[in-house]
Amino acid sequence: MIGELIGGRYRIERELGRGAMGVVYLAQDTRLPRKVALKMLDPELTGDANLRQRLQQEARAAAALNHPGIATVFDFDQHQGASFIVFEYVEGARLRDSMQQGRLRTAWILDIAMQMADALAAAHDRGIVHRDLKPENVMLAPGSQGGVRVRILDFGLAKLRQPLQPAGVEDSAETAGLVTGAGLVVGTINYMSPEQLAHDPVDGRADLFALGLVLYEMAAGAHPFAGKSVGSTIANLMKQEAPPLAGRGAVASPEFERILRKLLRKRREERFASARDLYVDLSNLRQDLSLGGPAPAVPAAPPPATPSADGPGSGIFSRGPARAVFAAIQAGYLAMYLAVLVNLALALEHLAVFFGEQGVGPRTGTTSLLILMTALAGIAVRLYLFSAVAADYPGFGVKYRVLFPFLFAADLFWALAPLLLHPRIDMGLTLAAIAALAYLPFVQRRLVYDAYLPRGGRTSAVRAVPG
Repeated sequence: MIGELIGGRYRIERELGRGAMGVVYLAQDTRLPRKVALKMLDPELTGDANLRQRLQQEARAAAALNHPGIATVFDFDQHQGASFIVFEYVEGARLRDSMQQGRLRTAWILDIAMQMADALAAAHDRGIVHRDLKPENVMLAPGSQGGVRVRILDFGLAKLRQPLQPAGVEDSAETAGLVTGAGLVVGTINYMSPEQLAHDPVDGRADLFALGLVLYEMAAGAHPFAGKSVGSTIANLMKQEAPPLAGRGAVASPEFERILRKLLRKRREERFASARDLYVDLSNLRQDLSLGGPAPAVPAAPPPATPSADGPGSGIFSRGPARAVFAAIQAGYLAMYLAVLVNLALALEHLAVFFGEQGVGPRTGTTSLLILMTALAGIAVRLYLFSAVAADYPGFGVKYRVLFPFLFAADLFWALAPLLLHPRIDMGLTLAAIAALAYLPFVQRRLVYDAYLPRGGRTSAVRAVPG
């Protein structure tokens, strides 16, 4: 296909991506000086005259929309029996690419949500329902003054998917679809409203439910209803309530939680009546939280997909150096634990002198047992911390928040460890080592803050930024 002329005017330059319904190419419009995105549909599906007519009608409806938050549809045609749609080529990153880095801050979420609600309102006013709103269909382009400009793709275009597998068959709930009457699949299961799953007629409130799912995932870093199979995901969407954001380790205002709960009501009558009503609540929340200033800029190209890729830091250290220093500190702790255990006999002698005991007395024995137990526990914990930061575990910031109070207490206790090695080392060095060890908990907290705050991890002793 590369280099081929499609529809007599669109020359294929390169492939942009593949999906269950076909392939998207970057093409050059030879009649007009512009780049376009060209989506080729599966010839087996477009061979049905009814499907071709329905797709053409929906393409025309989407092309009639004129809104800065909606990618424009330019054309609908066929090539060698395969239907294709030509739409505006939007440079930027997909919302999914940003979400793969972890939870997003409330200011960021509100900026994106307001733009999406405004675009949905414009479409719903024209009687057009997206029916497949999801992070993969939202582009984030660099905007003015360092902000972001949202563009919703595939507006009004029904998704064509394979038939749903039986509930007992394991499948990716992220990409599986649901079939309607004529074999036309409308939506992606993870972002379907209960009425879509029940094959009931849908209106704009189905898009609001999908938007609520997207916003929840942006805030919590996880989908509220995703199951291990297609069947379990459907059951969760139909019956389960979304867990509170606080239960996911996210920080959110009560008003934001209220908006999400209202968007995710199972009965559409209990959701927002319109996208415009939603926009008003989102705008009021943004003003109430005083989240002034533009949202962070979005890269022009998607970030690397590998979970260990270094992203921008938000403090003194960037993510790469922060993780490296944190790992080095854990290695140092492990070395200290081993040094004390190897020299435990000498440590017991020093303890006996300190407590004024002859040999191993009650106080010496109790202290030595405490040293032994905390050393063994410390070795296990430090190995976990080292491996977690080395593997760049996305949820490490949240885990560290839970562990920090215990680590802080243990680290203060072990700050006295150099005394057990004295007089093998100089007294001045001993005191310096004690001071350094007493300060290390705060250093580690700062390093985790710098490395994992953008991904949603906040330590317990670090004051959260607004949102």
